[in-house]
Amino acid sequence: MKYTLELPIHKSRAEVWRTFDNPKNIKNWQTTLVKFETVNGIQGQPGAVSNLTYGEGKREFVLTEKVTLRAEPERFDVMIENDFADNSVKNTFIAISENETLWKIEVNFKFKTLLMKLIGPFVKKNFVKRSEKEMERFKEFVEKPSALSGE
Repeated sequence: MKYTLELPIHKSRAEVWRTFDNPKNIKNWQTTLVKFETVNGIQGQPGAVSNLTYGEGKREFVLTEKVTLRAEPERFDVMIENDFADNSVKNTFIAISENETLWKIEVNFKFKTLLMKLIGPFVKKNFVKRSEKEMERFKEFVEKPSALSGE
């Protein structure tokens, strides 16, 4: 299952990158994130492995994130893994002007279980909506004057 989303952000690419690249900021757009823990390598660098713990209602789950590419400030790619799917995410930041950046994500889910292979196409719009909401929250956060302070 694949999808691509784009969102213009009214900040320079450098500002967008700095905000995106700071793990302390992630909870501002991934609101169900409970814990971000680097378990191997240098956080944010190719080869780094991190566990991301999410809490949704009474359910808590862990996703493993592996950084596959870092080309500052224009690209950051990860592979996100769990028992049900491998999910590659390619983040591209395109400078539109001095104070505007286009954030493009390309997502590719490879489902591992028969159940997910069967229902994946039917729940695609839920995955897309979740990504859109996270992107919108990121945009709101980075466009705030205090975003670069890491608050």
